Amino acid sequence: MSNEVKESPLISVITVVFNRKNDLYETLQNIISQNHHSYEIIVIDGGSTDGTLDIINKYQDHISYWVSEPDKGIYDAMNKGIAAASGEWLNFMNAGDSYASNEIFNNIFYKNNHNENYDLVIGNTDINYGNFTRNQPVGDLINIWKGAQFIHQSVFIKRSFQLSNLYNITNKISGDFEFFYNSYKSNANIKFTPYVVSIFRAHGVSDTKRVSAVFSNMMVVLGAEGFSLKILTFYFISMSKQIITLIVKKILPNSLITRIQLKIYDRK
Repeated sequence: MSNEVKESPLISVITVVFNRKNDLYETLQNIISQNHHSYEIIVIDGGSTDGTLDIINKYQDHISYWVSEPDKGIYDAMNKGIAAASGEWLNFMNAGDSYASNEIFNNIFYKNNHNENYDLVIGNTDINYGNFTRNQPVGDLINIWKGAQFIHQSVFIKRSFQLSNLYNITNKISGDFEFFYNSYKSNANIKFTPYVVSIFRAHGVSDTKRVSAVFSNMMVVLGAEGFSLKILTFYFISMSKQIITLIVKKILPNSLITRIQLKIYDRK
């Protein structure tokens, strides 16, 4: 084992999956391609029946811990992953998502290893829509009351901090937003890295149920801030936009929707 590995903290990569064998295969392939070996892979499967277990067995030599059993939702599964992890840092790279390069761990934890006093290290994201990809830089956290300003897969979380701040399993859609919102409001020590950390595949749970996700985010913010006409107005407009978007997507052909998206994101 090289000196580079010895000097680097152990990173626990937690992958949550349920009946997504092809996506899991791609994600595991991506993780093990990292040019850094001070990491462990934790796989939490919700009791898949589609052959996902075959993929897990194929990669069992690379997986430090895995379990396949029913759970109470994605955040319950994530909490299980936290409990099983032994790394100093955690990253959630769920089935279908991937790291943007095979140097991510080295870039963040070896070349620039000054993260000891931080609770969260947050990077940028490339969002893959299938027909195109767009870059999503980290937003200004002062606006986190409006919703997530970054993608979960692009965040490394100090395990000691995460153990004291587990995910709320009763918040079925935006438990991760609740965690990050509360972390920011409680003055967690946050570091931003300029690297594009992950490639996030759009159309996940919170994407296909955007109206419910926006409503759930609103309830998190109102629960913390109390009644606010400003917050209610912002989220009413946001939910209205999401409803209109859903209607448009049902009416228009996918090819036209893609052209509209490309226009919105200034891509040719």
